Amino acid sequence: MTLSRRRFLARTSLGTAALLSGACAGPVRTDPNPSYLALPKGPTGSVHLARHATKDWRAACEQALDAVTDTSSWLSRGDTVFVKVACNSPSEHPAVTSPDAVRAIVAVLEDRGAGAVLVGDQAGVEHVRLTSEGRVSSTRETMAENGLLAAIEESGAEFHAFDDQGWNSSFAAQADFAGDHWEGGATLFLPEVLNRVQHVINLPRLGTHSLAGYTCAVKNGVGWLRDDSRKVLHQKAATFFEKMAEIHHFQPLRDKLRVHLTLGDAALLNIGPDFGSNYDFDGILALASSEAVDHDLVASAVLNWLDGDDTSFFDLYTPYPEDVDHWNLGLVEDTWGDEAIADYEPLVAFERGRGLEYDRALSHLAMLQNRRPDRVAVKVGGDPLPDGLLAYLNGYGDGLVQV
Repeated sequence: MTLSRRRFLARTSLGTAALLSGACAGPVRTDPNPSYLALPKGPTGSVHLARHATKDWRAACEQALDAVTDTSSWLSRGDTVFVKVACNSPSEHPAVTSPDAVRAIVAVLEDRGAGAVLVGDQAGVEHVRLTSEGRVSSTRETMAENGLLAAIEESGAEFHAFDDQGWNSSFAAQADFAGDHWEGGATLFLPEVLNRVQHVINLPRLGTHSLAGYTCAVKNGVGWLRDDSRKVLHQKAATFFEKMAEIHHFQPLRDKLRVHLTLGDAALLNIGPDFGSNYDFDGILALASSEAVDHDLVASAVLNWLDGDDTSFFDLYTPYPEDVDHWNLGLVEDTWGDEAIADYEPLVAFERGRGLEYDRALSHLAMLQNRRPDRVAVKVGGDPLPDGLLAYLNGYGDGLVQV
């Protein structure tokens, strides 16, 4: 099932009719995460944020990396690195990772001594399916349409789509922490390539998402999942956000993630994940952190401000937050059939824009990491950012974010 603009309009029409009758709007969680708030306040988080008016992608990439990590402390000559991009659909950037960002990160990694650099993902179930019975379409075809395949090949990196490897190329993860929502890892299947690489760079894109609210570092983890795990994520949706966060806390991904880097010249607003209105940065926006929680706290705040600074046709309707369960239920039914509906658990969204403790995914991941930052310092670089954006960020989340 592909969420085309035509299908979106059709489902929106049905959703609007249901809304008018009061049958579609679902509950929204407004309470903070008590487990997160029970943690003692810990070390300060750090995020790099910069706008580069001149589109020097490599310089922007190097500056961002050097601001948040010392690559020489973990990258040894000849190491294999996996760059996890966001390739949800055939739509071009900002609906997917920027191809220019791929070229830049591969060049920087190779220049700093990396051996093989693998770049890959598996597209969303609306576009690509790999099941035990076979495959429909492919991530290679999807990347050929959105420009990522050409960028990978031109960079000299190795293209690696999980659906090219076969159904049995994934392994069941094992939880080494308490309180997971994947049955101890028995229902979480990750690609075996994670056992073969030394490092992972998370290279998402910045955008809104009709089900998750927004998509950036944490949401990009869904691309690692095999089809049956994606079914569990969407079908058992009562803990959708918690399961999404836990992907980053399972081994071996947890110990191999080095940097979360968003590098793009536009953001996707209003609908997502495949289409909406594009916000042009008039240059490159770089956002980076060694911590997914810090990265996405600032990313979600930036998106909130951009949305307020933008006016488009898509402002007329957005599925998030009230209609997410209507849309997710439709996705489960269209993708996995009527039998999947029998065990369906409703998806309850949270209010965006209220800070870390209200974000179901980020607060859960922070709780698993036993990490509650006393503040998240935003280090601004590059060319001037809009004054309104900096003012919005400074003090965001009850003073947690500080510019």
